[in-house]
Amino acid sequence: MKKKLIILLLSLVILCTGCAEEQNVTTKISNDAVITHLSYGAFTLQEMAVQELEINSTDVTLSYYNYENELTSRYVRSIDEEMRSDLLALFENNDFMKMSGFYGPLEGQPIVADTGTVEISVTQDGVTKTVKINPYSQEYMPNYLREIDEKLIELKRYAMTIPEDKARTIAEEWIINAPTYSFDGSALELQDFQASKYYPEEQILTYSFVSSHSGYGDRSKNMTKQTITNHSIEITLENGEVISAAIDGTWDEINQIMLDTVVEMQSEQMNCNEAPWQLWYTEGDINFLKEPTEEELVITYFSTVYEIEVSDFTSVSLNDGMCQYNLKVKYSDVDTLSEMGWQEA
Repeated sequence: MKKKLIILLLSLVILCTGCAEEQNVTTKISNDAVITHLSYGAFTLQEMAVQELEINSTDVTLSYYNYENELTSRYVRSIDEEMRSDLLALFENNDFMKMSGFYGPLEGQPIVADTGTVEISVTQDGVTKTVKINPYSQEYMPNYLREIDEKLIELKRYAMTIPEDKARTIAEEWIINAPTYSFDGSALELQDFQASKYYPEEQILTYSFVSSHSGYGDRSKNMTKQTITNHSIEITLENGEVISAAIDGTWDEINQIMLDTVVEMQSEQMNCNEAPWQLWYTEGDINFLKEPTEEELVITYFSTVYEIEVSDFTSVSLNDGMCQYNLKVKYSDVDTLSEMGWQEA
């Protein structure tokens, strides 16, 4: 009887010890905790091989590294107390500190390729809790972990976003120092502000201003008519840099040229029978009443697919069945063609 009592007491001690250990696993996240979202191993651009988001008590920092672990870009934005508190509460309410250390595909789930690995970590009081997802896919995460991952992705975007007041400062300083406004501009006033939903985020700011002379650019060496002229200028920012500036929808203030100026563009060398317009026509996306000439096909292709008006198309046959093409487009379409590998002739 005495032996049985001793065994019972020992069992109660062991059970209570286990309960105490379970209670010691806290879900509390301290105010000075550092949260990170580290991704690597995905098929991506070389300069974005490693992406590290770090949130401390004052800032959100997004850093990109190449395969040699060299820093390629960094974005830093302050975080206010409310955002910080909401983030910590999300981690606590979803019991991050009690989560498994690894999540991956369950039996029968398909394997997602080329997405790399993500590690979400909380470091506090010298101790780090890390949850790894490999391959990185929200399909492999329970809902409570998915909520945390989505919030951290949102903070990545936040880090790359310039606040509206800063965007206005950048745009207005640029306009004031640009040739048209600096020559005779006045009464600069913001009319509209828009931000894209994609990242890197583009911010489009539309301003009105007044010139005391006709024309655009620096007209100090020209004979210009003195007349009050109202203008509109649309500025597009990406990562805090002005990437386009159009006045009245007709003048490129960056390159100082009319947007409807005709520019000749030249293609890369390509297989004469596998040009994009030929493949498009073969796929049956368009029908002609009669077999089109290549020029007719090119004009229709760029007009239909890219809304680009093409003129003066020519082709040159090279060796080994390769061809090179030239065409003329409005200056406003040069960037689109450049992204496809065309160059100014």
